[in-house]
Amino acid sequence: MSLPVTQCVIKLHEHHHALEDYQGGVPRWCNGCGDNAILTAVQRLCRDENLAPERTVFVSGIGCSSRFPHYMKTYGFHGIHGRAFPVAEGIKMARPDLKVFVNTGDGDCCSIGAAHWIHAIRYNMNLTVFLHDNQIYGLTKMQASPTSPKGLTSNTTPRGVFLEGLNPLTVTLAGPRHEMCNDPWPVPVAVSW
Repeated sequence: MSLPVTQCVIKLHEHHHALEDYQGGVPRWCNGCGDNAILTAVQRLCRDENLAPERTVFVSGIGCSSRFPHYMKTYGFHGIHGRAFPVAEGIKMARPDLKVFVNTGDGDCCSIGAAHWIHAIRYNMNLTVFLHDNQIYGLTKMQASPTSPKGLTSNTTPRGVFLEGLNPLTVTLAGPRHEMCNDPWPVPVAVSW
């Protein structure tokens, strides 16, 4: 059974999404902030993968990176500090058909949300996570974060950070998903939770 040409064209048009379909509010990040580049890349990714905006959700906690859902013309949830993963997991459990993205910063994920992050790895719920790691608490202006390098001086560490910075990728790879550690190609598994 074949469709008339007009229906085929309409069907093609219905499934194509332009970049503008994902561009929400005007970003209020600082000029030169890497979050601007991440936003542009993610909007292009959504367009290139032709993700339906009405079937895409961005979840975040608190921090500069967590303004992300406001700048996407999709569904979004701007939650509380460190709780982006439980919210995203709840959405994915209730609606497994949705594409669920988590946008989190080094403080939101690696500090107050660290336990939720580890359990999200463990549950392996097919979430896509963007960790904006600038190695500093940007929203509170120059406070050391868990990923800040040893020796970095900041408002909260005037004598320098005395611990080695946490490496989010090594924590993810060494996490409770044991098959991830034994996989000869662990990075794609880690990035596509």
